[in-house]
Amino acid sequence: MYRMTRRLMVGLAVTAALLAVAGSAGAAPPRIVSTYVNVSVVDSYFTQLCGFEVRFFNVGTFNSKLFVDQTGTITQEIDTYPDDKAGWSSPASGLSIEFPNAAIFIVDYPSGTAPGSPVIVSAHGTSAKLPGLPADAGNGVFAGHIAFIDPDGVPIVVFDQLLSTNGHFSDPALFEAAVCAAL
Repeated sequence: MYRMTRRLMVGLAVTAALLAVAGSAGAAPPRIVSTYVNVSVVDSYFTQLCGFEVRFFNVGTFNSKLFVDQTGTITQEIDTYPDDKAGWSSPASGLSIEFPNAAIFIVDYPSGTAPGSPVIVSAHGTSAKLPGLPADAGNGVFAGHIAFIDPDGVPIVVFDQLLSTNGHFSDPALFEAAVCAAL
């Protein structure tokens, strides 16, 4: 459960968060924003755990479908990642772990989209696939808040707390060991 929280928090905060999630009835048709991302950042958690530099990366297209109410306020967002790849790499070894980001994120904005406003995020799909372990997949629900609004008008969300999960998720110690061993 911790590993899923960590994976989703890193993935979203760094990249998937580049496009939060939306979907509810409103006066206007939903607005779709597509963004190509290609990011790689030092993953301080795995760097410390593995004892060598580990980078988290995310490359692909994020599609955000923004739903608005009668006043034009975003009430919900649905994010999909049709060709997105995520994973970890080690610059020292040249090795990497890569898997498709086959999740759908639904973000509800119960109090509007001002920075600091609360959100509820539901994630559905595959969160990771590591060598030697079955795919981690299922559903997760998170409480979070809006960090800022990007130039396309998409709220960027930070996950604050894992509320629930169901599905298959590897034991965190096995997952962490598999990342370090593969790199």
